Amino acid sequence: MRLASRMCRLAMIGAITASPWLFQAEAQERQVERRQLPGASVESVVALAKQLSPELAAAALDADAAAHRVGAAGVLADPTVTLQAWDVNGRGVGQRWIGFEQEFRLWGKRDLERGIAEADADAARHQSRAADTDLIARVKTAYAQYGAAHRAINLSLGLKGRLDEILALLRLRYGATSVDQQEVIKAEIEAATAETEVARRQGEAKSTAARLNALIGRDSLAPLAVPRGFRLLKAKLTLAGVQELARAANPVLATTSAQVRAATGTKELTDLNYYPDVKVGANFVQRPTGDNSGMFALGFKVPLQYEAKDAEQRAASSRLGAAQMRYDAIRIRLDGDVAEAWFGLEAVRKAIRIVEQRQLNPARLSVETARSGFAAGAADLATSLEAERRLRAIELEILKLKVEEQARYAELERLAGGSL
Repeated sequence: MRLASRMCRLAMIGAITASPWLFQAEAQERQVERRQLPGASVESVVALAKQLSPELAAAALDADAAAHRVGAAGVLADPTVTLQAWDVNGRGVGQRWIGFEQEFRLWGKRDLERGIAEADADAARHQSRAADTDLIARVKTAYAQYGAAHRAINLSLGLKGRLDEILALLRLRYGATSVDQQEVIKAEIEAATAETEVARRQGEAKSTAARLNALIGRDSLAPLAVPRGFRLLKAKLTLAGVQELARAANPVLATTSAQVRAATGTKELTDLNYYPDVKVGANFVQRPTGDNSGMFALGFKVPLQYEAKDAEQRAASSRLGAAQMRYDAIRIRLDGDVAEAWFGLEAVRKAIRIVEQRQLNPARLSVETARSGFAAGAADLATSLEAERRLRAIELEILKLKVEEQARYAELERLAGGSL
């Protein structure tokens, strides 16, 4: 019994001694899990979107299928093997013919077919890249909204905390007397409004998280890390530089260019349809009596259906013209879209500078003055509340402008075909 009692005491001491270490280990594990969750930075969610997005996977598979079709283009058709029996009667088979036939496409038609398939593969690859850049732009915009929602929660919590302090001070100052109960009631209403705003901002954060998860390709309720803030953007961009980059790297424009090459090859191929292909054949003739022999054949199609070939040629010419016009239209529109996004970005950045330099600092000074005056009893409640609300409104306006800046920058990157 003594031994058992001593063992129990030792076990209890060991458990008590090990508890802090266990708690510390669990806390460290939770910190590692939080660090591993996507959402702390925009790079983490973009990388995950590239891995999980079914939209990108489908575009990549389409491009892969088009690339494999290149191997089947411009190759010779399968030869035809023939087995024939001649002079078949009651005495048996007089002759057996064993032969083959092979059609040859001449005049460079096979090279043109391969070039058309390669152009189609390039178009599919650029379409896959267009889907990639479009999704990345949407993910970056959604991430900016996600980060802004969390920042808005902090601002609303700060305002709520300040209003709770004002309400506590008023209750301490006036107690239960009815002299200035109107100010206490007004402060209570403001505190309740601030608490409602916090709840609304928390709901917006959950909504933006669900939207971001959907873009990534995850479940809408999958956990995300708390964002560290907006991503850093390049401060100096020139319109001419972005337009030049877009002309060289925009995937939609590159897709149309590949389609022009494919249409050009198709037009050249229809021009060559007036020239016939040839078919070469050979037969081995086996006779029961006498010597075996062979025969050779050379044939070609006579291009008599000129009306059909003329129609194909006109259709190919129209498709080529349409592809060229489409390329010009996209190129012109691309310059306009880049200019629109660039001027919009510049306007937003100017607005941010104006609000930060000419409104934010005076609003902060006004809040500090109102707080000092209210604490000393020299300022009324309305002045203090108005200063607090004005400061939070300006901070939220800056937050809204920064989200717009992130969105317009992401749009510029999408048009340019990649990061700037």
